[in-house]
Amino acid sequence: MEGEGNDCAFMGEDSHPGAPLHGNSSILSSTFFLDHVGEVSLVFNSDGLFWEPINSPNASAMVEGEVDGDCGCYSNGNKRKHSLRKGIMQLSALEMKRPDGSICFGIKSRSKAASEIKLSDIYAVELSHHGPIHITNLPHATEHLLFGNDIKLYRFMVYGFIRSKNQLSQWIPTTYTFGHKDFRVCEMWVNKLNVFLDRDVGRPRNLLVFVNPKSGKRNGCKTWEAVGPIFSRAKVETKVIVTKRAGQALDVMSSMTNKELNNYDGVVAVGGDGFFNEILNGFLSPRFKAPNPPTPSDFVHPADDNGDSSVLKENESAQEIPEQCEDKIPFISSEDQSTAKASYNISGETDDEFHILNQRFRIGLIPAGSTDAIVMCTTGTRDAVTSALHIVLGKRVRLDIAQIVRWKATPRSEIQPYMRYTASFAGYGFYGDVITESENYRWMGPKRYDYAGTMVFLKHRSYEAEIAYLDVGSDEPNLTSKRRHEDNMSELNTRKSERRVCCVDCKICNENSDPTSTGISSLTPHLYSEGGKWKKSKGRFLSVGAALISCRNDKAPDGLVVDAHLSDGFLHLILIRECPHASYLRHLIQLTKSGGSPLNFQFVEHHKTPTFTFTSMGKESVWNLDGEIFEAHQLSAQVFRGLVCLFASGPQV
Repeated sequence: MEGEGNDCAFMGEDSHPGAPLHGNSSILSSTFFLDHVGEVSLVFNSDGLFWEPINSPNASAMVEGEVDGDCGCYSNGNKRKHSLRKGIMQLSALEMKRPDGSICFGIKSRSKAASEIKLSDIYAVELSHHGPIHITNLPHATEHLLFGNDIKLYRFMVYGFIRSKNQLSQWIPTTYTFGHKDFRVCEMWVNKLNVFLDRDVGRPRNLLVFVNPKSGKRNGCKTWEAVGPIFSRAKVETKVIVTKRAGQALDVMSSMTNKELNNYDGVVAVGGDGFFNEILNGFLSPRFKAPNPPTPSDFVHPADDNGDSSVLKENESAQEIPEQCEDKIPFISSEDQSTAKASYNISGETDDEFHILNQRFRIGLIPAGSTDAIVMCTTGTRDAVTSALHIVLGKRVRLDIAQIVRWKATPRSEIQPYMRYTASFAGYGFYGDVITESENYRWMGPKRYDYAGTMVFLKHRSYEAEIAYLDVGSDEPNLTSKRRHEDNMSELNTRKSERRVCCVDCKICNENSDPTSTGISSLTPHLYSEGGKWKKSKGRFLSVGAALISCRNDKAPDGLVVDAHLSDGFLHLILIRECPHASYLRHLIQLTKSGGSPLNFQFVEHHKTPTFTFTSMGKESVWNLDGEIFEAHQLSAQVFRGLVCLFASGPQV
């Protein structure tokens, strides 16, 4: 099949007319005028679009055809037509003197290397009206002969993105406009491209969108208005709910039936980390039933000579729980293993089946919050447009989720388990006090965290607590509390060289990952590994933190843990022991530095673990779960590897 004028061809899978541009077999091949470039040879195959500029003699033929053809853009008398043809011939003759095309009229020409856009990077293709195409690769000396650089043709637009030169993770929308004298040729290309785009089952077609108008600087609605056209152009249907109160998104998500949820390819949160946490809990709480983590009361603490079994001195490491006590520490706290496994429900069978681990349903996050740590770690940037492009292109990355169970709200309360989920961070002490203090200054916007942080730092409060964690042999290089000051710098340099930052196609996150498996052992692989030992730390702590991801943000460019991963089944337990004001300040300053070493202090313990328990021993703080306040006297946590799928691809490092 050939287009009019024999300049457009449709090829089968066995033909190779696009070989000069790309090795794969071509589906379509034609000559077009590319806006702001000039005439190009365009090839479409299963990988994408590929084009390269064509020398001016060919351009002359096409413009001449444009003059004589159906469009008649320049058919304004023979005299004008003759002048145009003469100008093109003069340009061609000059270019023939320089066959390499490197310099013409003293102007360096564009590189002749082929340009391209991958099919996976195209989010929309549209047929446009008859209009101007601007040609910029013609020398300025001949512009007067061509009556300017614009010609009018039938057009189609290809919408994609390019990466920012300054920040690779930031995606900048870009449009390629191709023009042709024959409308049917443009229409054929658009239809063929759309057929291939529609075959990508990973791209969403129908999304539920929650917009928090009060997140961050209260610009949630403006953020959605800015990115909404991207979804419309990509033909993604969106049902938008602008929340009017705190907890509304959680209530809507938890009350939706599985049948209703199956009507969507995913849910999108336009807001901050706390808003994402709200939607996450509304999604998981009624649908995901798994065994509880161990309770703090499961642990037996043998007494030593002074009656205090586990207070660690300054240079001591975490104390290992004796083997004779380990059989008294069940993984399942309130029921036996067989009963707990029977209650494990990953598909939700109250109505139409909805599989939590399915690859189709994903959660998206468009940043409009105060810190936006989750989106920073999953896309690499706080740019709302970049997040929108990740969503419409159907990008996919799995994310670890921690199940947080509160056993006791106060020391005197009965054991009444209450469960929450978190995707980024759980913090007690300093982090809990900051979130509590900041609630009094919401009118300040994101600056309230700076003010609240300063106030809490000056008070320098510490809290007595006991923490037990499962050591599965993964935290040996991370335990910093037993380092001596004189060895810090040499060990730090070694540690930096071993850092493996989580990024696109991370090998660690993809290692031994089976998203089709539905057994609990696939979600909690480290809990069932051999050789795990329970250890505990007791004392006074300025803060207790549990980071599932690096938690990068504008204030901490490397985050709390630079080499934390999105889906490795571990959390990073960071214990900051009571220390002088100046020492703690040095720790916080290191957090603000790119390439800093905030964990390289003797008063800092860092343990990589799949589960831990916590008990407050005196005056209490609160927990900060993804920016939300959570009060707990006794708490347990366990990690489920890759439990949730996000519309993201990881940062580009």
